[in-house]
Amino acid sequence: MNSIAAVAGFNFQVSSDICPIHGELKIKAGSSLVCGTCAKENVIQSNLEHQKTVDAMVRKKHFEGAKLPSRHAKSGFNEYITQNDGQRNAKELCVKYTKDFITGLTRNLIMVGRTGTGKTHLSCAVARNALDKGKFARYITSEDMSAEIANAWTKPDDNEAQAVYRFTEYDLLILDEYGLHDRHENRLQLVHKVLYARYDEGKPTMLISNYTLEELRKDLGDRLWSRFQHDGLEVVECNWADQRVGGVV
Repeated sequence: MNSIAAVAGFNFQVSSDICPIHGELKIKAGSSLVCGTCAKENVIQSNLEHQKTVDAMVRKKHFEGAKLPSRHAKSGFNEYITQNDGQRNAKELCVKYTKDFITGLTRNLIMVGRTGTGKTHLSCAVARNALDKGKFARYITSEDMSAEIANAWTKPDDNEAQAVYRFTEYDLLILDEYGLHDRHENRLQLVHKVLYARYDEGKPTMLISNYTLEELRKDLGDRLWSRFQHDGLEVVECNWADQRVGGVV
């Protein structure tokens, strides 16, 4: 009996007590009597609980890294209220875009239209679903991204090229408020550098703007517009009234 109780180089003494759950003889471990199977199950359960804790911490950091705006940190597709055909179409296109992205069918998405039409809400819903499936997404305004790249040289061990690379790495980049406050000191060129770099790496980008589609096309220029369409382009136009002020839909 004692010979079969040798585990991992340790000899345990088998007792005459029987485990009521597994019906096997318990062994002495110090001053305690334990069932070998119970001990194994406890270890497995402990490991599972530890893994859940680790997974939850990783998921939290993952979402924090996306830097979604606080107002929309919990905005999902279910919370996006549709009151007209345009909103229903926008939601459907974004849901499909997200599902395709998660399964590896990537393309760019442009969302244009008036302020207050829910563009940021929908983009964050896309990001949250992508993040939930382990994808790396990042939300940022065009102004903030251009400023970060422009000021990279002021930080130790950083420069413009590294800053552009950081924004190129994400599986999905959501660039909001394009054309609003990104004109200072030719910073729009820095935004375009990221878009070109992501094209070269085959990475999809969501571009959100209050411009009309034609205004946006002219602002991007022929070369960048061509590249933006190359791997597929989804266009969502949000032309209904500002919902923040209770506009008529």
